[in-house]
Amino acid sequence: MKEAYTNKKTGEIQDTVMRDVIELVKTQKDAFLASQPISSDDDSSAASTNFSQLHINQMVEAAVPKRKGHLIGLARWTSSCPSSSQAPYVDPIIMEHLQNKDDRIVALETHNTTILAELADQKKTNQDILEKMKRLFPNDFYVFFITTF
Repeated sequence: MKEAYTNKKTGEIQDTVMRDVIELVKTQKDAFLASQPISSDDDSSAASTNFSQLHINQMVEAAVPKRKGHLIGLARWTSSCPSSSQAPYVDPIIMEHLQNKDDRIVALETHNTTILAELADQKKTNQDILEKMKRLFPNDFYVFFITTF
């Protein structure tokens, strides 16, 4: 809504009614977000506060004045009831494919972790072997190492 009423040249909202509505909704949103407990699920974003689009629509609907039964500045505003566009159709086949891909990703990440651990173990073993060879053959090891590589 803010972008629709902002003058592109000046960057200001010239319609005083819309400016007041936008400021009121922003103040209400900030107050609502401040009153919510901070989530500790490694997600500190506003999405974790259950602040939905429906709630924003209800705040806008309450803040926007009505003229002749219509909300000023909003085209075809029916109500704050969820519409079919807010609950999109979910294809079960696509969801199954997504779940399969998610499972594959988890399996590949686990396999990758295992390979990295094995690689680290092999690297440590190689270093131990090199140290033992240096101790057993202090003079010959350096010449052998240079000529083989």
